Amino acid sequence: MRCTKENSEIDTIVSLFEEITGKDHVITGDSLYDYGKDQTLDLHFAYDILIKPASAHEISGIVKICNKYRIPITPRGGGSGVTGGALPVSGGVVLSTERLNSILEINKVESYVVTECGVVTDDLRSFVESNDLFLPVYPSSSSYSFVGGNVAENAGSIYSCKYGATSRYVLNLEVVMPNGDIIWTGANVSKNVSGLNITQLFVGSEGILGIITKIVYKLTTKPRHEVLLLAGFGSLESACKAVIAIKQSRIKPAAVELMCSHAIDLTREYLGEDTPLRGRDITTHLLISVQEDHEAALNDGLEEVDRIIGHYTAEDVLVAGSGLEKARMTRARFNVGNAMTAEGRKYRDIDACVPLPSLYDYIRKAEAIAESNRIKMVCFGHALDGNLHTMLLFDDDRSAGSATAKKAILEIYEYVVSIGGVISGEHGIGLLQRDFMKIQHSGSHLRLLRKIKRLIDPNNIMNPGKLV
Repeated sequence: MRCTKENSEIDTIVSLFEEITGKDHVITGDSLYDYGKDQTLDLHFAYDILIKPASAHEISGIVKICNKYRIPITPRGGGSGVTGGALPVSGGVVLSTERLNSILEINKVESYVVTECGVVTDDLRSFVESNDLFLPVYPSSSSYSFVGGNVAENAGSIYSCKYGATSRYVLNLEVVMPNGDIIWTGANVSKNVSGLNITQLFVGSEGILGIITKIVYKLTTKPRHEVLLLAGFGSLESACKAVIAIKQSRIKPAAVELMCSHAIDLTREYLGEDTPLRGRDITTHLLISVQEDHEAALNDGLEEVDRIIGHYTAEDVLVAGSGLEKARMTRARFNVGNAMTAEGRKYRDIDACVPLPSLYDYIRKAEAIAESNRIKMVCFGHALDGNLHTMLLFDDDRSAGSATAKKAILEIYEYVVSIGGVISGEHGIGLLQRDFMKIQHSGSHLRLLRKIKRLIDPNNIMNPGKLV
């Protein structure tokens, strides 16, 4: 379903778009390349027209034209996705939301903020915190991801084990529907059972049902205190047992990040420096954040974490309270991504989420599958909610897309589902994961998803080829 129009008809369509946004914001020709890719491997797709609207009203007009002429339209935020959700696989129009970049309102009484979809995540976070409020979910791409993309993917973060994912904080959405209608999905009040929960239908919908243009986020207060702990373990199994013990305890850490030995070694080599707690007796790290409003609660939590960790390792636990100490302690964890892509390497993120009691078995099984297929693997991520990032490393795109790679990915996903896990914890389905949906979901489930898609978007113009 590409924009396979005659040149004269394409010129007519371009003219219609230009009447809506102005000529400067409708782009064709040689300037399209960067918007035909995101962070998904080195995948790139050709398309016909790039449009940069400035309002929901302009988007409505664009969508009406696309619907009339059956032109595929791919919404795009900051391009931070790793599953191909913003790739224009069917050509047509790419609609960039970068000009919808205003924070519109903050209500301190009701604790919510209204923002356009093209605001950068860190900019919104800084604005909210300058008003003594807090939005606790910001992914590792927060310096360049857009908030609209976060909602469309139901993004998580290292703090999701305490605060939850994006969906917990979305109160209301403005959405442009595939026929051009503009709707609000909810209301800006704390309780609302006035009909079906349409808001949550669009959270995580990956642009296949409509284009999210405004978001109303519920906010909370930022904890006054945070202390980080770094613990080293002699075995992966001991670290996983410590994670389960923390989960069963009365404390709720803000983050519990696990780094396996391969991730530690790769990052250490990339940084060219020693990392804390690395020696022949330490193979695994847990990076733990404890956040509380009151010092007494903070100290109580730290003591409990230290007591639990002491059952599973004899190594000293490092503690960081100041900004410089925290930066040094988190340097390895937050450079894993850079280390994986150094020297031209590619990676395939297995974004599985598994039941916590199966965490250790999952890692060992994934390692065995990777080894049997002669694929390098590093494992790290959000241990307390079972959402570890199992990264398969490749030397180039060819090996990343090889039959061997696909076989290994399939085997890992089949094992994940067999133990009660899911194929994506936070990065979404997009293009890369779509063919694996049938492993997790029944035929009836998938048919229902497709019926919803057809009902809302009967002409299949909205981000076709994704999710379902």
